[in-house]
Amino acid sequence: MEVSTLIYFVSLVRNHSVHDAAMELNVSPTTINHAVYALEQSAGVPLLLRNAHGREAVPVTTAYGESFHRTSVLFLQSCLSLISPAERGGEVSAQLSEQDLHTIRQSGITFRMISYFLRVCDAGSISAAAKGLAVTQPALSRQIGKFETVLGFQLFERTHTGMQLTAAARPLKDICQTMALLFDRLRRSLSLGYSRAVKDLKFAAMIPSSSKSALASLLAGLIPLWHNRAYQPSLSITTIVVPAIVAGLLDKTYDVGLADVIDVPATLDFLDFETSPIFLVFGKTDQKLSLDDHPESIIAASTMALPSLGTGMRSLTDAYLESAAVRPRAVLETQSMSLMLRLVEDNICCAILPAGAFEYHNVFSKQLPRRFARTTRLLWRRDYRNMDVIGRLTSALQEVRSGSRCC
Repeated sequence: MEVSTLIYFVSLVRNHSVHDAAMELNVSPTTINHAVYALEQSAGVPLLLRNAHGREAVPVTTAYGESFHRTSVLFLQSCLSLISPAERGGEVSAQLSEQDLHTIRQSGITFRMISYFLRVCDAGSISAAAKGLAVTQPALSRQIGKFETVLGFQLFERTHTGMQLTAAARPLKDICQTMALLFDRLRRSLSLGYSRAVKDLKFAAMIPSSSKSALASLLAGLIPLWHNRAYQPSLSITTIVVPAIVAGLLDKTYDVGLADVIDVPATLDFLDFETSPIFLVFGKTDQKLSLDDHPESIIAASTMALPSLGTGMRSLTDAYLESAAVRPRAVLETQSMSLMLRLVEDNICCAILPAGAFEYHNVFSKQLPRRFARTTRLLWRRDYRNMDVIGRLTSALQEVRSGSRCC
């Protein structure tokens, strides 16, 4: 968070117009919008209202934005009293004028200058302060030099006991300490807002058919990648049946889902993630069946395990049975794909399963026509605000998938 970002935010609220704020500060409207959007991304909550399309900030603060605005104004007022001799030691106006904002912005003041100045004051020497800050002495000296340029006078003088404040700099320490407290309040308010709004990214995925399935490998690879790269927010993965994923997205229990939904509700958005062929699978030791048999003959002679209603695989299975004009001898419905596979391996049932849900050497399999391929989709609510997180999650999933089979 930079001082310039606070200036953009305060100017936008003060002018009641993105265009007017941009004109006042001589920047583009895009710069203003991006600055506000970055603040809101850090906070995890809206600071300003949005128009009907959600693309441009309306300069009316939310309740959270009003609190952040008040603290921002106090911080910028302290900046003004620090860099303006006319204001130092006197009363600062409760309102920041256009000229005030220009003065602060053109000064080039940064919070790093202020924090480094306070650290040298407390440590009593450049070397001790640099060690505490974990920076080099030349880097610290450059920041102090820049701060002196902003203020227009020397801050420290060397004595036999260390670095001492000059007479001109002594009144500034209290102002800088106040600014440090205000800046810390701003940072903590952003963190608090974020933790209130997004404690973690609630990601619901289909239940893997087994611990060795491609879907299990995908999810197992996603977790360490997300953690090791310190992506935010933290990731919480739940594996449940597909109908529960859709219901959880609609009632906001989950933020994102990975499911083979064919008929996506209008209030959800989606991205086709993976398309997999589907197979009729049956047991190897069933003496009545062989790979030479047609799929329709195998189904008609067998008990068939069916996925639960509401899943893409159930819709595909029903579509295939209708297209092939065949009915199984009997049916057994279950929500568990792993149970379906176990029944197939034990020669109790046949089933229609996607690639990656079974191991070819354990069962016989016959690929069904390509038009019945299963599509796995990444789903989220259309009103979900943090699309950067959706993009990051999509990229992470694709990166993991590139090294393995998928679902």
